[in-house]
Amino acid sequence: MKLSKIFEERPETWGYRGDPYFWDYLKELAENMDIISANELDEWIKKEYFSLSGKELTLEGDCAVIERFAHGGMSSGGVDNVWWIENGIPLLKSRLAALQ
Repeated sequence: MKLSKIFEERPETWGYRGDPYFWDYLKELAENMDIISANELDEWIKKEYFSLSGKELTLEGDCAVIERFAHGGMSSGGVDNVWWIENGIPLLKSRLAALQ
């Protein structure tokens, strides 16, 4: 089973406008990945965030504006650290646990 399975159902709410694009970016990468542990998932998402933004994905940060995810609007391209730490990553980890 591929890791992309946990990304199939998109959340109903997001932090900033760039969050769905980051989700889709991760899903696309995950299509070529086998299932990993929850800790590896957390590290992988944070690594990808850093590779795109040059910033750490922590609660101390606010957001990163990633140009490739900018498609218009006030928070265009913004990826919300708080949403990912408090909502996105826990959601994905719970889906991962349900598969294992």
